[in-house]
Amino acid sequence: MKPEKILIFFASVLAGLFLLMLIFPKDGIKITDDFTLQFVTVKEFFNPVKNTDISKILENNEIDEDDTIVEFVEPAEVFDTAFIDSIAIVYKPVNISIDSTLQPLEFPENADTLLFDFYKQLGSLSANGQKIHVLHYGDSQIEVDRMTSYFRYKLQSTYGGYGCGFHSGIQAFDFKQPMIVSYSDNWHRYSLFPHKDSLIEHRRFGITTMFSMFKAVDDTLNDTVSAWIQFDYSPLAYSNVKKFKQLKIFYGYNILPVTVNIYDAESLVFTDVLPATENLQIKTFTFEQTPTSVKIEYTGASSPEIYGYSFESMAGVMVDNLPVRGSAGLFFGRFDFGLTAQMYSAMNVRLILLQFGGNAVGRDSSNIAYYVQMFGKQMEYLHKLAPKAQIIVIGPADMSEKQKNNYVTRSNLPYLVDLLRKEALSQNCAFWNMYEAMGGENSMPSWVFHDPPLAEKDFVHFTPKGADIIAKMFYKALVADYNKFVTAK
Repeated sequence: MKPEKILIFFASVLAGLFLLMLIFPKDGIKITDDFTLQFVTVKEFFNPVKNTDISKILENNEIDEDDTIVEFVEPAEVFDTAFIDSIAIVYKPVNISIDSTLQPLEFPENADTLLFDFYKQLGSLSANGQKIHVLHYGDSQIEVDRMTSYFRYKLQSTYGGYGCGFHSGIQAFDFKQPMIVSYSDNWHRYSLFPHKDSLIEHRRFGITTMFSMFKAVDDTLNDTVSAWIQFDYSPLAYSNVKKFKQLKIFYGYNILPVTVNIYDAESLVFTDVLPATENLQIKTFTFEQTPTSVKIEYTGASSPEIYGYSFESMAGVMVDNLPVRGSAGLFFGRFDFGLTAQMYSAMNVRLILLQFGGNAVGRDSSNIAYYVQMFGKQMEYLHKLAPKAQIIVIGPADMSEKQKNNYVTRSNLPYLVDLLRKEALSQNCAFWNMYEAMGGENSMPSWVFHDPPLAEKDFVHFTPKGADIIAKMFYKALVADYNKFVTAK
Protein backbone atom coordinates (compact mmCIF):
# COMPACT_ATOMS: atom_id res chain seq x y z
CA MET A 1 0.00 0.00 0.00
CA LYS A 2 1.25 3.43 -0.94
CA PRO A 3 2.34 5.74 1.92
CA GLU A 4 -0.27 8.35 1.06
CA LYS A 5 -3.04 5.73 1.34
CA ILE A 6 -1.69 4.59 4.72
CA LEU A 7 -1.70 8.21 5.88
CA ILE A 8 -5.27 8.70 4.65
CA PHE A 9 -6.35 5.48 6.40
CA PHE A 10 -4.90 6.54 9.77
CA ALA A 11 -6.25 10.06 9.38
CA SER A 12 -9.75 8.76 8.70
CA VAL A 13 -9.53 6.41 11.72
CA LEU A 14 -8.46 9.28 13.96
CA ALA A 15 -11.20 11.50 12.54
CA GLY A 16 -13.74 8.75 13.21
CA LEU A 17 -12.50 8.35 16.80
CA PHE A 18 -12.62 12.10 17.33
CA LEU A 19 -16.19 12.22 15.97
CA LEU A 20 -17.09 9.36 18.31
CA MET A 21 -15.68 11.35 21.25
CA LEU A 22 -17.92 14.27 20.26
CA ILE A 23 -21.17 12.34 19.95
CA PHE A 24 -20.74 9.53 22.50
CA PRO A 25 -22.89 10.12 25.64
CA LYS A 26 -20.84 11.34 28.60
CA ASP A 27 -22.38 8.74 30.92
CA GLY A 28 -22.02 5.95 28.36
CA ILE A 29 -24.59 3.60 26.83
CA LYS A 30 -26.20 1.14 29.23
CA ILE A 31 -26.16 -2.33 27.68
CA THR A 32 -27.33 -4.35 30.71
CA ASP A 33 -27.88 -3.63 34.39
CA ASP A 34 -24.29 -4.66 35.02
CA PHE A 35 -22.56 -3.31 31.93
CA THR A 36 -22.31 0.19 30.46
CA LEU A 37 -20.36 0.91 27.28
CA GLN A 38 -18.19 4.00 27.72
CA PHE A 39 -15.84 6.04 25.60
CA VAL A 40 -13.39 8.82 26.39
CA THR A 41 -14.74 12.37 25.91
CA VAL A 42 -12.87 15.23 24.23
CA LYS A 43 -12.38 16.92 27.61
CA GLU A 44 -10.99 13.74 29.16
CA PHE A 45 -8.68 13.21 26.20
CA PHE A 46 -7.11 16.66 26.29
CA ASN A 47 -7.33 17.12 30.08
CA PRO A 48 -6.68 13.70 31.67
CA VAL A 49 -7.21 13.33 35.42
CA LYS A 50 -3.98 13.87 37.32
CA ASN A 51 -3.49 12.61 40.85
CA THR A 52 -2.05 15.10 43.31
CA ASP A 53 1.69 15.00 43.92
CA ILE A 54 2.07 14.30 47.67
CA SER A 55 5.83 13.75 47.71
CA LYS A 56 6.53 17.03 49.51
CA ILE A 57 3.83 16.29 52.10
CA LEU A 58 5.30 12.86 52.84
CA GLU A 59 8.88 14.10 52.83
CA ASN A 60 8.13 16.49 55.68
CA ASN A 61 5.80 14.22 57.66
CA GLU A 62 7.32 10.73 57.63
CA ILE A 63 7.16 8.89 60.94
CA ASP A 64 10.79 8.43 62.00
CA GLU A 65 12.48 6.75 64.96
CA ASP A 66 12.44 9.93 67.03
CA ASP A 67 8.64 9.86 66.82
CA THR A 68 8.33 6.39 68.30
CA ILE A 69 10.94 6.08 71.06
CA VAL A 70 10.33 7.89 74.32
CA GLU A 71 10.18 7.10 78.04
CA PHE A 72 6.80 7.92 79.57
CA VAL A 73 6.89 9.41 83.05
CA GLU A 74 4.39 10.79 85.52
CA PRO A 75 4.16 14.55 85.95
CA ALA A 76 4.89 15.80 89.46
CA GLU A 77 2.93 14.60 92.48
CA VAL A 78 -0.24 16.58 93.16
CA PHE A 79 0.58 19.62 95.26
CA ASP A 80 -1.71 21.35 97.74
CA THR A 81 -3.76 24.19 96.28
CA ALA A 82 -1.84 26.97 98.00
CA PHE A 83 1.43 25.68 96.59
CA ILE A 84 -0.02 25.34 93.10
CA ASP A 85 -1.16 28.95 93.23
CA SER A 86 2.37 30.04 94.13
CA ILE A 87 4.08 28.21 91.25
CA ALA A 88 5.49 30.45 88.53
CA ILE A 89 4.77 28.13 85.59
CA VAL A 90 7.16 28.59 82.68
CA TYR A 91 5.67 27.51 79.37
CA LYS A 92 8.19 26.25 76.85
CA PRO A 93 7.71 26.06 73.09
CA VAL A 94 7.68 22.60 71.54
CA ASN A 95 10.77 22.01 69.47
CA ILE A 96 9.33 20.55 66.27
CA SER A 97 9.97 21.46 62.65
CA ILE A 98 7.05 23.41 61.16
CA ASP A 99 7.47 23.22 57.40
CA SER A 100 5.86 24.85 54.38
CA THR A 101 3.38 21.98 53.91
CA LEU A 102 1.72 22.73 57.26
CA GLN A 103 -2.07 22.99 57.12
CA PRO A 104 -2.77 25.40 59.99
CA LEU A 105 -5.70 25.43 62.35
CA GLU A 106 -8.35 27.99 61.43
CA PHE A 107 -10.20 30.11 63.99
CA PRO A 108 -13.27 32.35 64.11
CA GLU A 109 -12.64 35.98 63.30
CA ASN A 110 -10.86 37.79 66.15
CA ALA A 111 -10.61 34.53 68.12
CA ASP A 112 -7.12 33.24 67.34
CA THR A 113 -6.58 32.72 71.10
CA LEU A 114 -9.49 30.25 71.24
CA LEU A 115 -7.35 27.32 72.42
CA PHE A 116 -5.12 29.26 74.82
CA ASP A 117 -6.97 28.07 77.93
CA PHE A 118 -6.45 24.46 76.80
CA TYR A 119 -2.75 25.17 76.22
CA LYS A 120 -2.52 26.69 79.70
CA GLN A 121 -3.90 23.48 81.20
CA LEU A 122 -1.73 21.29 78.98
CA GLY A 123 1.49 23.15 79.66
CA SER A 124 1.05 23.26 83.44
CA LEU A 125 0.40 19.52 83.98
CA SER A 126 4.02 18.74 84.84
CA ALA A 127 3.98 21.45 87.51
CA ASN A 128 0.63 20.82 89.19
CA GLY A 129 0.29 17.05 88.82
CA GLN A 130 -3.26 17.27 87.46
CA LYS A 131 -5.00 15.28 84.74
CA ILE A 132 -7.06 16.36 81.75
CA HIS A 133 -8.86 14.47 78.96
CA VAL A 134 -8.96 15.06 75.21
CA LEU A 135 -11.90 13.27 73.53
CA HIS A 136 -11.50 12.20 69.91
CA TYR A 137 -14.94 11.47 68.40
CA GLY A 138 -15.22 10.29 64.82
CA ASP A 139 -16.66 7.85 62.32
CA SER A 140 -14.96 4.69 60.99
CA GLN A 141 -11.96 6.78 59.93
CA ILE A 142 -10.72 6.69 63.54
CA GLU A 143 -11.56 3.05 64.32
CA VAL A 144 -8.78 0.81 65.63
CA ASP A 145 -7.25 3.93 67.24
CA ARG A 146 -6.34 5.40 63.83
CA MET A 147 -5.00 8.96 64.14
CA THR A 148 -5.73 8.98 67.88
CA SER A 149 -2.83 6.63 68.64
CA TYR A 150 -0.09 8.86 67.24
CA PHE A 151 -1.71 12.06 68.53
CA ARG A 152 -2.03 10.54 72.03
CA TYR A 153 1.58 9.33 71.87
CA LYS A 154 2.95 12.77 71.02
CA LEU A 155 0.82 14.66 73.58
CA GLN A 156 1.75 12.26 76.37
CA SER A 157 5.43 12.17 75.48
CA THR A 158 5.50 15.97 75.52
CA TYR A 159 3.20 16.85 78.42
CA GLY A 160 3.16 13.70 80.57
CA GLY A 161 0.88 10.76 81.16
CA TYR A 162 0.23 7.32 79.68
CA GLY A 163 -2.64 4.86 79.21
CA CYS A 164 -5.26 4.55 76.47
CA GLY A 165 -7.91 6.52 78.38
CA PHE A 166 -11.62 5.76 78.01
CA HIS A 167 -12.77 2.44 76.54
CA SER A 168 -16.42 1.43 76.11
CA GLY A 169 -15.66 -2.21 76.98
CA ILE A 170 -18.29 -4.25 75.13
CA GLN A 171 -17.81 -3.04 71.56
CA ALA A 172 -19.98 -3.17 68.47
CA PHE A 173 -16.98 -4.41 66.44
CA ASP A 174 -13.97 -6.50 67.37
CA PHE A 175 -11.31 -3.79 67.41
CA LYS A 176 -7.81 -4.92 68.43
CA GLN A 177 -6.62 -1.45 69.36
CA PRO A 178 -6.03 0.40 71.59
CA MET A 179 -6.56 -2.76 73.71
CA ILE A 180 -7.74 -6.30 73.02
CA VAL A 181 -11.04 -7.09 74.77
CA SER A 182 -12.57 -10.47 75.60
CA TYR A 183 -15.62 -11.16 77.77
CA SER A 184 -18.15 -13.73 78.96
CA ASP A 185 -21.15 -14.41 76.74
CA ASN A 186 -23.82 -13.08 79.13
CA TRP A 187 -23.24 -9.39 78.42
CA HIS A 188 -25.96 -7.20 76.88
CA ARG A 189 -25.06 -4.11 74.87
CA TYR A 190 -27.62 -1.28 74.53
CA SER A 191 -27.01 1.44 71.97
CA LEU A 192 -28.30 4.82 70.92
CA PHE A 193 -26.94 4.71 67.35
CA PRO A 194 -28.11 4.11 64.69
CA HIS A 195 -31.42 3.68 66.54
CA LYS A 196 -32.20 3.83 70.24
CA ASP A 197 -32.80 0.39 71.71
CA SER A 198 -36.54 -0.10 72.20
CA LEU A 199 -36.03 -1.66 75.65
CA ILE A 200 -34.40 1.52 77.01
CA GLU A 201 -36.74 4.26 78.21
CA HIS A 202 -34.01 6.76 79.14
CA ARG A 203 -31.10 8.44 77.33
CA ARG A 204 -28.26 7.54 79.71
CA PHE A 205 -25.61 6.33 77.28
CA GLY A 206 -22.64 8.08 78.89
CA ILE A 207 -20.10 9.76 76.63
CA THR A 208 -20.44 7.12 73.89
CA THR A 209 -23.53 5.79 72.19
CA MET A 210 -23.79 2.65 74.32
CA PHE A 211 -23.70 1.05 77.75
CA SER A 212 -23.55 -2.60 78.81
CA MET A 213 -25.12 -4.81 81.50
CA PHE A 214 -24.36 -8.38 82.54
CA LYS A 215 -28.08 -8.97 83.19
CA ALA A 216 -30.65 -7.83 80.66
CA VAL A 217 -32.52 -4.64 81.46
CA ASP A 218 -35.80 -6.58 81.67
CA ASP A 219 -34.34 -9.53 83.64
CA THR A 220 -35.68 -10.55 87.06
CA LEU A 221 -33.74 -10.15 90.32
CA ASN A 222 -34.18 -13.80 91.29
CA ASP A 223 -30.81 -15.14 90.18
CA THR A 224 -27.30 -14.06 91.12
CA VAL A 225 -24.95 -14.31 88.13
CA SER A 226 -21.31 -13.58 87.36
CA ALA A 227 -19.77 -12.02 84.28
CA TRP A 228 -16.26 -10.98 83.31
CA ILE A 229 -14.44 -8.74 80.90
CA GLN A 230 -10.69 -8.80 80.22
CA PHE A 231 -8.36 -6.20 78.70
CA ASP A 232 -5.02 -7.17 77.15
CA TYR A 233 -2.39 -5.01 75.47
CA SER A 234 -2.36 -4.95 71.68
CA PRO A 235 1.06 -5.79 70.20
CA LEU A 236 0.33 -3.17 67.52
CA ALA A 237 -0.23 -0.32 69.99
CA TYR A 238 2.22 2.42 70.88
CA SER A 239 4.18 1.82 74.09
CA ASN A 240 2.27 4.48 76.08
CA VAL A 241 -0.92 2.39 75.80
CA LYS A 242 0.81 -0.64 77.36
CA LYS A 243 1.11 1.09 80.70
CA PHE A 244 -1.37 2.51 83.23
CA LYS A 245 -1.68 3.08 86.97
CA GLN A 246 -5.40 3.63 87.53
CA LEU A 247 -8.48 1.76 86.35
CA LYS A 248 -11.78 3.67 86.56
CA ILE A 249 -15.18 2.03 86.12
CA PHE A 250 -17.96 4.44 85.10
CA TYR A 251 -21.32 2.98 86.12
CA GLY A 252 -24.68 3.82 87.68
CA TYR A 253 -28.33 2.99 88.34
CA ASN A 254 -27.92 -0.49 89.86
CA ILE A 255 -30.81 -1.66 92.06
CA LEU A 256 -28.73 -3.96 94.28
CA PRO A 257 -25.06 -4.01 95.35
CA VAL A 258 -22.62 -5.79 93.02
CA THR A 259 -19.35 -7.46 94.01
CA VAL A 260 -16.39 -6.69 91.75
CA ASN A 261 -13.08 -8.58 91.66
CA ILE A 262 -10.05 -7.22 89.80
CA TYR A 263 -7.37 -9.65 88.60
CA ASP A 264 -3.85 -9.01 87.34
CA ALA A 265 -3.60 -11.97 85.00
CA GLU A 266 -4.63 -14.83 87.34
CA SER A 267 -3.90 -13.00 90.61
CA LEU A 268 -6.74 -11.36 92.54
CA VAL A 269 -5.61 -7.86 93.51
CA PHE A 270 -8.84 -6.05 94.50
CA THR A 271 -12.26 -7.01 95.86
CA ASP A 272 -14.86 -4.29 96.28
CA VAL A 273 -18.57 -3.56 96.13
CA LEU A 274 -20.48 -1.29 93.77
CA PRO A 275 -23.30 -0.08 96.05
CA ALA A 276 -26.87 0.39 94.87
CA THR A 277 -27.23 3.84 93.38
CA GLU A 278 -29.54 6.06 91.34
CA ASN A 279 -26.88 8.22 89.72
CA LEU A 280 -23.41 8.15 88.13
CA GLN A 281 -20.61 6.55 90.12
CA ILE A 282 -16.90 6.16 89.38
CA LYS A 283 -15.00 3.36 91.10
CA THR A 284 -11.22 3.84 90.99
CA PHE A 285 -8.57 1.14 91.48
CA THR A 286 -4.91 2.17 91.78
CA PHE A 287 -2.20 -0.38 90.99
CA GLU A 288 1.30 -0.37 92.42
CA GLN A 289 2.63 -1.31 89.00
CA THR A 290 1.19 -1.82 85.54
CA PRO A 291 -0.76 -5.11 85.40
CA THR A 292 0.12 -7.84 82.92
CA SER A 293 -3.54 -7.88 81.89
CA VAL A 294 -6.75 -6.86 83.65
CA LYS A 295 -9.75 -9.06 84.25
CA ILE A 296 -12.85 -7.55 85.91
CA GLU A 297 -15.40 -9.95 87.37
CA TYR A 298 -18.88 -8.86 88.47
CA THR A 299 -21.30 -10.84 90.65
CA GLY A 300 -24.82 -9.75 91.53
CA ALA A 301 -28.56 -10.20 91.12
CA SER A 302 -28.83 -6.93 89.19
CA SER A 303 -26.42 -5.19 86.86
CA PRO A 304 -25.48 -1.52 86.84
CA GLU A 305 -25.39 0.39 83.58
CA ILE A 306 -21.67 0.27 82.76
CA TYR A 307 -20.72 3.23 80.58
CA GLY A 308 -17.07 2.30 80.18
CA TYR A 309 -13.61 2.01 81.65
CA SER A 310 -10.64 4.36 81.72
CA PHE A 311 -6.99 3.29 81.87
CA GLU A 312 -4.93 6.20 83.13
CA SER A 313 -1.71 7.43 84.66
CA MET A 314 -1.94 9.34 87.95
CA ALA A 315 -1.47 12.66 86.17
CA GLY A 316 -0.96 14.04 82.67
CA VAL A 317 -3.07 14.12 79.52
CA MET A 318 -5.44 11.33 78.52
CA VAL A 319 -6.58 11.03 74.90
CA ASP A 320 -9.73 8.95 74.36
CA ASN A 321 -10.57 7.23 71.06
CA LEU A 322 -14.39 7.22 70.59
CA PRO A 323 -15.38 5.94 67.12
CA VAL A 324 -18.99 5.51 65.94
CA ARG A 325 -18.99 3.63 62.64
CA GLY A 326 -21.44 4.93 60.04
CA SER A 327 -22.24 8.08 62.01
CA ALA A 328 -22.36 11.62 60.69
CA GLY A 329 -21.95 12.97 64.23
CA LEU A 330 -25.58 13.89 64.88
CA PHE A 331 -26.07 11.84 68.05
CA PHE A 332 -24.80 14.24 70.74
CA GLY A 333 -28.13 16.03 71.10
CA ARG A 334 -29.73 12.70 72.04
CA PHE A 335 -27.51 12.22 75.12
CA ASP A 336 -28.93 12.59 78.61
CA PHE A 337 -27.65 16.04 79.58
CA GLY A 338 -27.16 15.43 83.31
CA LEU A 339 -25.26 12.17 83.07
CA THR A 340 -23.07 13.17 80.14
CA ALA A 341 -22.22 16.56 81.65
CA GLN A 342 -21.27 14.79 84.91
CA MET A 343 -18.91 12.46 83.07
CA TYR A 344 -17.27 15.29 81.13
CA SER A 345 -16.80 17.24 84.36
CA ALA A 346 -15.41 14.25 86.30
CA MET A 347 -12.95 13.54 83.49
CA ASN A 348 -11.89 17.20 83.32
CA VAL A 349 -12.45 17.27 79.54
CA ARG A 350 -10.61 20.26 78.07
CA LEU A 351 -10.57 19.51 74.33
CA ILE A 352 -12.99 17.68 72.02
CA LEU A 353 -12.04 16.64 68.48
CA LEU A 354 -14.98 16.04 66.11
CA GLN A 355 -14.01 14.12 62.96
CA PHE A 356 -17.19 13.57 60.98
CA GLY A 357 -18.66 14.34 57.57
CA GLY A 358 -17.54 11.39 55.45
CA ASN A 359 -20.90 9.63 55.86
CA ALA A 360 -22.77 12.68 54.54
CA VAL A 361 -20.84 13.06 51.25
CA GLY A 362 -23.30 10.97 49.26
CA ARG A 363 -26.20 13.35 49.92
CA ASP A 364 -27.29 15.98 47.39
CA SER A 365 -26.36 19.62 47.88
CA SER A 366 -29.55 20.64 49.70
CA ASN A 367 -29.27 17.69 52.09
CA ILE A 368 -25.60 18.47 52.73
CA ALA A 369 -26.53 22.02 53.71
CA TYR A 370 -29.20 20.68 56.09
CA TYR A 371 -26.74 18.14 57.53
CA VAL A 372 -24.16 20.82 58.27
CA GLN A 373 -26.84 22.94 59.95
CA MET A 374 -27.76 19.96 62.18
CA PHE A 375 -24.08 19.31 62.90
CA GLY A 376 -23.84 22.90 64.08
CA LYS A 377 -26.56 22.11 66.63
CA GLN A 378 -24.38 19.27 67.95
CA MET A 379 -21.47 21.68 68.53
CA GLU A 380 -23.82 24.06 70.28
CA TYR A 381 -25.02 21.25 72.58
CA LEU A 382 -21.46 20.09 73.29
CA HIS A 383 -20.49 23.60 74.40
CA LYS A 384 -23.22 23.29 77.04
CA LEU A 385 -22.30 19.74 78.03
CA ALA A 386 -18.61 20.55 78.47
CA PRO A 387 -18.32 24.31 79.11
CA LYS A 388 -14.62 24.08 80.03
CA ALA A 389 -13.70 22.29 76.79
CA GLN A 390 -12.76 23.76 73.43
CA ILE A 391 -13.74 22.04 70.18
CA ILE A 392 -11.72 21.38 67.03
CA VAL A 393 -13.63 20.12 64.00
CA ILE A 394 -11.50 17.97 61.70
CA GLY A 395 -12.94 17.96 58.20
CA PRO A 396 -13.24 14.71 56.22
CA ALA A 397 -10.40 13.32 54.13
CA ASP A 398 -10.45 13.16 50.34
CA MET A 399 -12.71 10.33 49.17
CA SER A 400 -12.67 8.92 45.64
CA GLU A 401 -15.25 7.49 43.28
CA LYS A 402 -14.42 5.66 40.08
CA GLN A 403 -15.21 7.36 36.79
CA LYS A 404 -14.28 5.09 33.91
CA ASN A 405 -10.62 4.24 34.61
CA ASN A 406 -9.96 7.14 36.98
CA TYR A 407 -10.48 7.69 40.70
CA VAL A 408 -11.65 11.24 41.29
CA THR A 409 -12.78 13.25 44.31
CA ARG A 410 -16.46 12.72 45.11
CA SER A 411 -18.34 15.60 43.58
CA ASN A 412 -19.93 17.00 46.76
CA LEU A 413 -16.89 16.66 49.03
CA PRO A 414 -15.30 20.12 48.52
CA TYR A 415 -18.73 21.71 49.05
CA LEU A 416 -19.23 19.74 52.27
CA VAL A 417 -15.76 20.65 53.59
CA ASP A 418 -16.38 24.34 52.90
CA LEU A 419 -19.77 24.33 54.68
CA LEU A 420 -18.34 22.41 57.67
CA ARG A 421 -15.53 24.94 57.96
CA LYS A 422 -17.92 27.90 57.96
CA GLU A 423 -20.28 26.24 60.45
CA ALA A 424 -17.46 25.26 62.83
CA LEU A 425 -16.12 28.82 62.89
CA SER A 426 -19.62 30.24 63.40
CA GLN A 427 -20.04 27.93 66.43
CA ASN A 428 -16.83 29.27 68.01
CA CYS A 429 -14.86 26.12 67.19
CA ALA A 430 -11.49 25.73 65.50
CA PHE A 431 -11.28 23.89 62.16
CA TRP A 432 -8.57 21.73 60.62
CA ASN A 433 -8.90 20.98 56.90
CA MET A 434 -7.73 17.37 56.50
CA TYR A 435 -8.84 17.36 52.86
CA GLU A 436 -6.38 20.14 52.01
CA ALA A 437 -3.71 18.77 54.36
CA MET A 438 -3.49 15.49 52.43
CA GLY A 439 -3.28 17.27 49.07
CA GLY A 440 -6.81 18.36 48.16
CA GLU A 441 -8.59 17.29 44.98
CA ASN A 442 -7.74 13.81 43.67
CA SER A 443 -5.14 13.26 46.40
CA MET A 444 -6.60 10.01 47.79
CA PRO A 445 -5.35 7.83 44.87
CA SER A 446 -1.81 9.03 45.59
CA TRP A 447 -2.18 7.76 49.16
CA VAL A 448 -3.74 4.47 48.02
CA PHE A 449 -1.11 3.68 45.36
CA HIS A 450 1.88 4.79 47.42
CA ASP A 451 4.44 2.12 48.33
CA PRO A 452 3.73 1.15 51.07
CA PRO A 453 0.00 2.00 50.83
CA LEU A 454 -1.11 4.95 52.98
CA ALA A 455 -4.84 4.42 52.37
CA GLU A 456 -7.07 1.42 51.80
CA LYS A 457 -8.40 0.21 48.45
CA ASP A 458 -11.84 1.56 49.39
CA PHE A 459 -10.38 5.04 48.68
CA VAL A 460 -11.86 6.27 51.98
CA HIS A 461 -9.86 5.03 54.97
CA PHE A 462 -6.20 5.49 55.85
CA THR A 463 -3.91 2.56 56.57
CA PRO A 464 -2.25 2.66 60.02
CA LYS A 465 0.87 4.24 58.49
CA GLY A 466 -1.17 6.80 56.55
CA ALA A 467 -3.20 7.62 59.67
CA ASP A 468 0.02 8.25 61.60
CA ILE A 469 1.24 10.64 58.91
CA ILE A 470 -1.99 12.65 58.82
CA ALA A 471 -2.05 12.65 62.64
CA LYS A 472 1.47 14.04 62.66
CA MET A 473 0.34 16.87 60.39
CA PHE A 474 -2.54 17.64 62.75
CA TYR A 475 -0.24 17.51 65.78
CA LYS A 476 2.17 19.93 64.10
CA ALA A 477 -0.71 22.32 63.39
CA LEU A 478 -1.64 22.22 67.08
CA VAL A 479 1.99 22.68 68.14
CA ALA A 480 2.34 25.70 65.86
CA ASP A 481 -0.62 27.32 67.59
CA TYR A 482 0.66 26.26 71.03
CA ASN A 483 3.98 27.98 70.30
CA LYS A 484 2.04 31.18 69.55
CA PHE A 485 0.51 30.84 73.01
CA VAL A 486 3.98 30.44 74.55
CA THR A 487 5.20 33.56 72.75
CA ALA A 488 2.18 35.50 74.01
CA LYS A 489 2.84 34.34 77.57
